[in-house]
Amino acid sequence: MSNKDTKLNYITNYYEEQESQDYPVSFYYVDFKDMFMGTVRHHWHQKLEIDFVRNGSATFVIGDHEIVVNEGEAIIINSGQIHSAYTDGKSSKNIMLSVLFSPDYLFDNNESFLTVKYRNPLISNRDFSYYHFTPDKGKKELDCIRSIITQNLNKSYGYELITKSLLCNLWIFLLSALEKDTRKASSLSLADTDRVKEAILYLHANYSKPLTLDNIAESIHLSKSECCRCFKRASHLAPFEYLMRLRIYESALLMQKGDASLKLSDLAKDTGFNNASYFNKTFKKYLGCTPSEYKERIKRSHRDALNPYGISL
Repeated sequence: MSNKDTKLNYITNYYEEQESQDYPVSFYYVDFKDMFMGTVRHHWHQKLEIDFVRNGSATFVIGDHEIVVNEGEAIIINSGQIHSAYTDGKSSKNIMLSVLFSPDYLFDNNESFLTVKYRNPLISNRDFSYYHFTPDKGKKELDCIRSIITQNLNKSYGYELITKSLLCNLWIFLLSALEKDTRKASSLSLADTDRVKEAILYLHANYSKPLTLDNIAESIHLSKSECCRCFKRASHLAPFEYLMRLRIYESALLMQKGDASLKLSDLAKDTGFNNASYFNKTFKKYLGCTPSEYKERIKRSHRDALNPYGISL
């Protein structure tokens, strides 16, 4: 990937290739060692996502499913699915290549014959949340995914058309797989999924405020027990566990932005912690170091970036 085509996403720490409106396909290079807490955080989008594990392995949490994808395997995630990914740390190198694409690239008319016959049965199928490609169950499709990645890396003349053709081949395979009942359905109802999405959005909008489980449950009109059950099934995290991770993430992000005048007590307050002691304890629990030590790491990494060969100045 050339510097012209890619940039480092400051929020997520992975390289992303910016798509254009004419070509709604984006490419991501994910090195888990550079990810915050070694995790791709919970998210969802209207696009379909193909993740190819180039090195090591990755565990995907998709709704109430947890799937280990090993080196040389891939997974495709349907539109609108809440998902995240992490590694178990057993391998020193865990790298994933991801392709996101809009189904509109393959089907450009919502009322066309092809859309009704081929697009809608896959996108709107509640029995299809993901498909796991392995050498034993999808060798040809894995070759297809590798070709998609290669085409988008090399950008030879006509790569957009070739990519579209390859994606169409994958689409037909997935429809056939559904016909053969090799589906991976989530037991979460659509209403539960939507509630958890709303809860996540609520937490992101209000993490800096004092929050209780009552607040979170009320935001999605559920009892506290039902809120916890629903949230944990969709994310494999309790609501407050998610909130703590989010607060630590946001505090680390503020430190990375380099505001030297920001005191740790103010940082704790700005990210929802009512005292600095609890902030320090929670920060160390998740990142293995105190906020002060983390600030020093950032300073060292900035110095190393300016002087990569360790030359004395």
